[in-house]
Amino acid sequence: MKKLSLDGTWKLRWMDAQRGSQLSNAEIASPNYDRWIDACVPGEIHLDLWRLGLIDDPYVGTNVLKARWVEEFYWTYRLDFDLPPDALNGRCWLHFDGLDLAASIRFNGEEIGRHANSFTPCRFEVTGKAAIGKNTLIVHIESGLHDVADKPTTPYSANLDHRLTKPQWLRKPQSSFGWDWAPRLLNVGITGSVCVEWTDAPARVDRLVPLAEASDDLQRGWVRVRQFIEGFEPETKSGLLRVRVGEAVATNRIDIKPGLHPYEIRIEIDHPELWWPVGHGAQPLYEVVAELEVDGAQLGTTQARIGFRNIKVLQDPHPKGGRYFVIEVNGKKIFAKGGNFVPADMIFSRIDSERYDKLTDLALESNFNMLRVWGGGLYEADSFYDMCDEKGILVWQEFIFACKKYPMTDEAFHENVKAEAVYHIRRLASHASLAIWCGNNEMEWGNWDWGFDKGIVYPDYSFFHLTIPRLLDQEDPTRYYQASSPFSPGVVNPNANNVGDQHPWSVGFANTDFRDYRKMDCRFPNEGGILGPTSLPTMLACLPEGQRRIHSFAWMTHDNSIASYGDPSGADSIIRQWVGKDDTKLDIEEFAYWAGLVQGEGLREYCDNFRRRMFDSASAVFWMYNDTWPATRSWTTVDYYLRRTPAFHPVRRAFQPVSVVVAEDGDDVVVFGINDGSHPISGELRYGIFNTRGGYPLDVTAHVELAANASTRIAAFPRRDWRQCDPAATKTGAFAILSRDGQLISRNRLFLPFLKDLALEKANVRVRLEGEKAIFDSSAFVLGVCLDLNGEERLPDNFFDLYPEMPYELPWCGTSPPKILYAGNMCSQELPTVR
Repeated sequence: MKKLSLDGTWKLRWMDAQRGSQLSNAEIASPNYDRWIDACVPGEIHLDLWRLGLIDDPYVGTNVLKARWVEEFYWTYRLDFDLPPDALNGRCWLHFDGLDLAASIRFNGEEIGRHANSFTPCRFEVTGKAAIGKNTLIVHIESGLHDVADKPTTPYSANLDHRLTKPQWLRKPQSSFGWDWAPRLLNVGITGSVCVEWTDAPARVDRLVPLAEASDDLQRGWVRVRQFIEGFEPETKSGLLRVRVGEAVATNRIDIKPGLHPYEIRIEIDHPELWWPVGHGAQPLYEVVAELEVDGAQLGTTQARIGFRNIKVLQDPHPKGGRYFVIEVNGKKIFAKGGNFVPADMIFSRIDSERYDKLTDLALESNFNMLRVWGGGLYEADSFYDMCDEKGILVWQEFIFACKKYPMTDEAFHENVKAEAVYHIRRLASHASLAIWCGNNEMEWGNWDWGFDKGIVYPDYSFFHLTIPRLLDQEDPTRYYQASSPFSPGVVNPNANNVGDQHPWSVGFANTDFRDYRKMDCRFPNEGGILGPTSLPTMLACLPEGQRRIHSFAWMTHDNSIASYGDPSGADSIIRQWVGKDDTKLDIEEFAYWAGLVQGEGLREYCDNFRRRMFDSASAVFWMYNDTWPATRSWTTVDYYLRRTPAFHPVRRAFQPVSVVVAEDGDDVVVFGINDGSHPISGELRYGIFNTRGGYPLDVTAHVELAANASTRIAAFPRRDWRQCDPAATKTGAFAILSRDGQLISRNRLFLPFLKDLALEKANVRVRLEGEKAIFDSSAFVLGVCLDLNGEERLPDNFFDLYPEMPYELPWCGTSPPKILYAGNMCSQELPTVR
């Protein structure tokens, strides 16, 4: 197979049905390039217009609204190119890796095909249509709005904006139509590479799909290798398929049939090196190489990487009712720690390997071992899954359907999305990191609780309960699949706490008292969160001069739309509720601190509660990890510019491999020791009650042992002891500090009232340097010590507390002590005293 890349600079023009026009035959023959602009392929039209100054930076201010005309226009790409003479021998194709969205492709004056799915490539045979020398390729394309203008909306969605944009009909990221955390910006353009391919061979090799597993006893690994081959001869053709996995080699004589078909070889390997999630072992990967030989000539070679692991989802009956939901890898239960992954840019062509690398590195810095690829975004690029394989990050992968009804009873639509599902199953099935397939986000919940049983009743139910299971049985029977998330099999309510996975959204919207997390006993919570600020530089980057105030027009454009739900909304009132601050009287920097302090508290409560219940709860996966554009307020711990938000470090600490949690449990205050490791850990525990102004009414030390891969109840005291010394619990907090050989491992504390109701003295902090350490201490409790709001530098800690008379050490290489910017004990205009 020979290839000619058509990537590079193309010509581009526009039409709005009033101005501009479809290309005439004369224009095709002799284009007037004064009417055209240069466009990059692969790329996206907003980027071309931005580069040429025809639209302003859509990431700043309200420019995203001013750029909305781009998605409403028709666009035409043109490229003239030469083909070598041998391209006319044999068979020839045009291949597009990505078109977004509704496209008509014309080659040398003839329409050769149409395509309307941004998630799949397309391939058109042009045998006999190519010319020696100059060839002309024209692509008419639009965002999809015009393609579905005559489609019905109201039976599928009651949203006002959906009447205009009709996202349920358009196969592109659903978040691009606008979500609470994303603006509406419909991508349009030739978004993937384009090439011409030709061959005079009797067949061509297509995708290689190796499915790797380890035996239950972990002593053997086997690979079901599926090599897809397209035969061109009218009769079967004999060939030799050779596959190598590591040092093992297998061959198979095959009869190549006309058309595209899989051809299989099975290889077994004794004592394979096992792939593990990060924190539980190494991530060895094996190279799989397949070669096809026909008539003594090698026709093609394909490669993929695999990892051997035995992965299951355990759903045994739970002794207190319902069933467990635990991911098991290589016989070991894995507590899933992580966040929801959404598209890393609102213009998807900008997402590159470097961005994925940084995001997955920050996930590791956060102590994640799982990312949930949410069903309203993208099937991510190959490099994302490659990095998850290499770094040991488990992936929960959803098919891209979310929060609405889809027109699956339309046969053409059904066939389109069915082909989409097959393509991505084959593309992703080889990845060791891929743990779970899931049909969609929250549509089963919508069927149960959101009125999806009105209008067109359940038009897509069979797609997730019948079509996808059939496809997975054919294409990838090695993984667990569930129809939706949340999903509680065997229970009427799909968001039942004691079966399946949960989205615990009873906290986070109208109810922002995240102490309610402490009561939740969910089996596998994988979407729940608290709103908060992004990093200070990112917030400021959203807001042009004159707009740098809370609730300005630019602020609201970049704010989460939940902030408009009510007056005041839960998003606005949470700051007053928790720390007693009026957000309208804060400047941007003050908002970043106080709202960040609250969000960090909320996410820590979420993570702590579910980790202490390990494995009654088997995950703490929060909403959401990353941003798709610059936001002033979001759910995230890493913002669009890849800066750590104020909530980053509270989550990082909550996900430490070894940690302690202090919680009320019945009539007791209990200290739980959580140990993700494979071996028990012993240490010294100091726990009890501190007075916020200094002193310890209860101060106990004990030698404790934390069981391997478990949460262990390591200490307790009666709750009445706390009430007796402080009936309102406003002057005291419960604490636990775990150390070994004098080195701090983990610490945590518990307050019962809102933070604003605590009796906190003005911060009086001493900071000194000793060698390569910065040591902080205070005679009184200090809440939320903030060293940085920029989020760019990797700090050893941030937004941490100081316990009375207990020095806190951080690694520090600077020649000057760290500067404290804020602490929760201070009024908004005060700085803590530092000595």
